[in-house]
Amino acid sequence: MAIRSSFILDIIFLSIILLVFYFLFLGSYPLFTPDEGRYSEVAREMIATGDYITPRVNGVAFLDKPVLYYWLQAAAIKLFGIQEWALRFFPAIFGIFGCIITYICGRKLFDRRTGLISALVLATTPLYFCAAHYANLDLEVAVLISCSLLFFMTGIQTAGRSRHYFLFLAYLFSALAFLTKGLIGIVFPAMIGGLWIIFLSQWRLLAKIHLLKGLILFAMIVLPWYYFVQKANPQFLHYFFVEQQVTRFLSTATFNNPTPLWFYLPIILIGFFPWTSFLVQAFANTIRLVFKSGLAHQTELFLLIWTIVVFLFFSIPHSKMVTYILPIFPALSLLVGKYLSSAWENTKSPGMVIGMICMILLCIVFACLVFFIPEKFTQHLEIIAVIFIVQALFLLTCIRKKKLLPAFIITMICTMAFLLALTNGANYLNQNSAKSLVITLKKVMKPDEEVIHYFKFFQDVPIYLEKNVIIVADWTSAKIPYRDNWQRELWYGMPFQDTSSILIDENTFWQKWQGRKRVFVFLGENYLDQFKTHTKKYYVIGEENGILLISNQTRSP
Repeated sequence: MAIRSSFILDIIFLSIILLVFYFLFLGSYPLFTPDEGRYSEVAREMIATGDYITPRVNGVAFLDKPVLYYWLQAAAIKLFGIQEWALRFFPAIFGIFGCIITYICGRKLFDRRTGLISALVLATTPLYFCAAHYANLDLEVAVLISCSLLFFMTGIQTAGRSRHYFLFLAYLFSALAFLTKGLIGIVFPAMIGGLWIIFLSQWRLLAKIHLLKGLILFAMIVLPWYYFVQKANPQFLHYFFVEQQVTRFLSTATFNNPTPLWFYLPIILIGFFPWTSFLVQAFANTIRLVFKSGLAHQTELFLLIWTIVVFLFFSIPHSKMVTYILPIFPALSLLVGKYLSSAWENTKSPGMVIGMICMILLCIVFACLVFFIPEKFTQHLEIIAVIFIVQALFLLTCIRKKKLLPAFIITMICTMAFLLALTNGANYLNQNSAKSLVITLKKVMKPDEEVIHYFKFFQDVPIYLEKNVIIVADWTSAKIPYRDNWQRELWYGMPFQDTSSILIDENTFWQKWQGRKRVFVFLGENYLDQFKTHTKKYYVIGEENGILLISNQTRSP
């Protein structure tokens, strides 16, 4: 009874703390482009058209990703309307949920203290926290994959009926991950779980993990949408699995963010701050335990395999995005949580002392580095710098007194304060938003008037405008397939429908511009000279972040 009571109290404690922490300032900044604008617009169009099968961006089929995230976004819009906090509602909920599951499984796999420390470590890592405040798919799929892996491992080591529940939850969350971002939803659980079984030579487990029943459950969840979207878009399966999932992963062609093999090393070191200070010690301790007896430390081996597989998998492609590495963070949090829990009563150990000193040095370094952030963010710089300095001073005192609990609490409080200050200042870091221009536009335009984007797609405009726009570009250019940008995304959707009224060429644009009907044009400053070669007469309605909003007429005829 006491164990159950502490379990419930822990869940309530974590839920309250994390709800406040994750939802504070959630809607204090405009949508970042392209991702937040693009993915939120897909959900809005689902509601507007009533078509919840084929995702669309600005009326054009967008079949790069599966559908689950868009359904969740559509639900948030239905419940709360088009507001920034509502569009980030499910990322924040998933972030909190991932921490709670880390606690639950960490407690069952290790002990209560490890579960609590691991959950709090995960919740306060900057990359995980920031991803939970950003409306795209990466945090969601990371949480779903992590839940599948954690439930699998917990199920393996649990007796009785609970074992079956955990294992079926593992298949359920793998299926949901597949519905969120495709093959990695099943590749990671299968690869990590399979390698773990191979290393331990525990082939008998294959008969105990309900493989056939689990795959049937997986298929029942996944197949209906894939069937209906293929029926509505006959080329979908080849495009999605061959071109977007396999070919894109293996290709050496130019994509966004071409990066070196070691790209994710600094991302993890910075994104896992301040707990980076204990990563080396945690890995060294875990490797030592596993080499001593893999069978006696099966969970530690599983976490090591999880970390290595995810890191190597995402390091292989030529193109890498910062948030792709997120599935590694729950495993790292458990490894660090286990290390800190084991050393809780032994603050004199060299690893703990070195970790605390490294954390102090990192705080001092970051206190200096924050001053390189853009000047508009200045009002938050002093706060962040003070937070780091205060943390360093308190940690120095804790080292002298050999007290780990106060050090952990101070680190948690200071890290939370830093992340909240960063979130509150995100408005100043968003230098690509067209929100204020859209607000101005909505005051002057009439329902039947057209909005056109000239040689650039400003992807937050349709969601804020709550209306599709027309986009001008050279849609016949031979360079499109080799440029990983907004134009290629829309170009990929052209074979699935007639886009002639949405995606137009420059000649068609100038016919509209010279017509009797008023049109509004969003134009990047870098295209203004090109625009002026065709006309000198235009009316500027507003300007923001290098974006011009102009019209061909001062008022509607």
